[in-house]
Amino acid sequence: MKFKIFICLFAYLLIFAFLAQKANAGPVSSSFELKEYGFGSGGIATSSSTNFMFQGIAGEVETASLSSTNFRLGPGLTYTLQPNVPPAPTFTNPSNYYNKLKIVIDTGGNSTDTTYAIAISTDSFVSNINYVQADNTLGASIFFQNYTSWGGASPGTTIIGLTPGVTYYAKVAARRGTFQQGSFGGIANAATINPTFTFSLQTTNQSVPPFTVGIGVVNAGQVTTSWQKVTTTISTNANNGGIVYLNDTSGGLVSATASNYKINSVAVQNDLTGLAEGYGARGVSVSGAPMELVSPYNGNGNTVGVVDATKRIFADSTQTPVTNGSASFELQAKASTTTPAATDYADIITVIATGSF
Repeated sequence: MKFKIFICLFAYLLIFAFLAQKANAGPVSSSFELKEYGFGSGGIATSSSTNFMFQGIAGEVETASLSSTNFRLGPGLTYTLQPNVPPAPTFTNPSNYYNKLKIVIDTGGNSTDTTYAIAISTDSFVSNINYVQADNTLGASIFFQNYTSWGGASPGTTIIGLTPGVTYYAKVAARRGTFQQGSFGGIANAATINPTFTFSLQTTNQSVPPFTVGIGVVNAGQVTTSWQKVTTTISTNANNGGIVYLNDTSGGLVSATASNYKINSVAVQNDLTGLAEGYGARGVSVSGAPMELVSPYNGNGNTVGVVDATKRIFADSTQTPVTNGSASFELQAKASTTTPAATDYADIITVIATGSF
């Protein structure tokens, strides 16, 4: 009888030990217990409740290669959370720029809270890599901002401070919220050109130097206009356009035979009609937008501008690159009743043109 009782007690202890080893299936809190770590490739009907949300990916990678020349598969949950990889941006030189290029990001269908970084290289991203900064210059640190801040589809972003005559390569990466940055996308390229500047000068009847402009007989009390007009033509891709200047050596018409008597240039801008004596230049026409005449040479009728040793702007292209922008001027003179008669009144006028790069 004692032997039988011992057997029953041993069986009871085995059962108790088995029950004591029971454990929960997974992580548990006051509101949630994860019963299982996996789920089928068919997905689940819902992935959230009041106190819980689940994100995951079904299936496994079963291939020897995850990438090719134009494609890469990022397996796993990390890649699922990342934004779409942006396609190659639109990268152009729309106005023959020598130190800037235009870029428009392709969002690749990402949401509006996505930010983007633009990488720039001169060697197809072998080693020379920079990033567009907030001020549109290039810098060594990666910089992200949203699509609107990058100028959207229009006007996009104009990258400045580039080197003339160089091909640049561009690619874009996306980043969403607090998740990881995605990969850089496709590459586009565009090239700056070298600075350009041409200038020509001719008169009404002369196309090659030296140029002579004749005023003719200047009668006392009468305004006389030069026989020829002088035309300047300028082309440049300078960011701030082209500028044409005038100056002379004498500050008026001087006669050696009349004891170096000088018909003085007007002061700044004056109407010769009301002066006893005077001399100056007047702009008469412009062509090739955006050329314009500049004061004091933009007067009408007999209102002329000063011509002296100071270089003054006669015409410019309104701070814009210009192609074949022309501006013409004439000379006017008036003698008084006391002006000595002579046939050698003369002046030397210098015309200078520059590009404002």
